[in-house]
Amino acid sequence: MFREICQLIADRTGFVLGDTLQVGHYVQDAPVRCVLLQEADGVPNFYCPDMVNLHVQCIVRAEASDEARQDAWTLYHALHGTSGWQLPRLDGSGEDYLAMTVEAIMSPQYLGEDGNRRHIYTITFIFRMEEGTCELVSGSGA
Repeated sequence: MFREICQLIADRTGFVLGDTLQVGHYVQDAPVRCVLLQEADGVPNFYCPDMVNLHVQCIVRAEASDEARQDAWTLYHALHGTSGWQLPRLDGSGEDYLAMTVEAIMSPQYLGEDGNRRHIYTITFIFRMEEGTCELVSGSGA
């Protein structure tokens, strides 16, 4: 499901997977100005086993503080408060998923500069997910 969320973020923002949009960790030749997506955790819904609240942390970096800020707010405006996203089904990914709602925990937060004097912002989103398709279970009486 995380891969599909990353693809949705790329589709909604214009950041390019493997280039300006890194997943999991920065590759050695990642651009200075980019966004890193990390899966923070997933909290299943005890009452509805086909639902999960998945937290995705976005770490935005750029050489200039205004570029980092602009990219962070681009993410925020593209995702926060949206709902009903059918996630792209990727080859071999299994189930279809629906992002019922997407919510930022806070607005973009400035963290300062990293060891290479690049400016860093962070945003953590909650993706409230559910399986997008239901299959009839034999013997269910339906």
